[in-house]
Amino acid sequence: MYKVTGFLFFLMFASARAFAQSYEVPKNYVLKTDADYERYEPEVIKTADWLQQTPWSSSPQKMDAATQFLLKWAKGSPAVTIKLTEAVMSLSDRNPQLGFIYMAQFSKYSLQHKHDFDLNAANVTALKALIDKYNSEPKKRKDDDVENLIQLEKKGELNDWIAAAFYTE
Repeated sequence: MYKVTGFLFFLMFASARAFAQSYEVPKNYVLKTDADYERYEPEVIKTADWLQQTPWSSSPQKMDAATQFLLKWAKGSPAVTIKLTEAVMSLSDRNPQLGFIYMAQFSKYSLQHKHDFDLNAANVTALKALIDKYNSEPKKRKDDDVENLIQLEKKGELNDWIAAAFYTE
């Protein structure tokens, strides 16, 4: 049993490491027309996955380039509209990288659900990713707002919080 578990852990670590090494931030991208934004949609999904899986301190320059690509794409994308509410801003005030996680995962969900998009599900997906990243990130700063969100999710109250914090502003 221990050999199998250890081997599975090794395989998971090796595949995550291979993904992290194989991801390349788009370079020399042009984002002017709707077709330009659409062309980079697969790259946005890869970027979202890479940001989620990569520790903040492992590749600072690559991390910055990836977040800049994501920001530029999200700012002008006709396919995705992200509303950065005060609630999201407060969840990322101590760890600004969490805001990028939220935007990346919201964008990924939106792109993967173009024909059955659900705003609440997009917010839930993005917030659960933010929680997962906060919990797994060794370099995070403790944040009471995120800690509260974690407790709300554990109690099954995340949807209620989203309804109050996102749709009443």
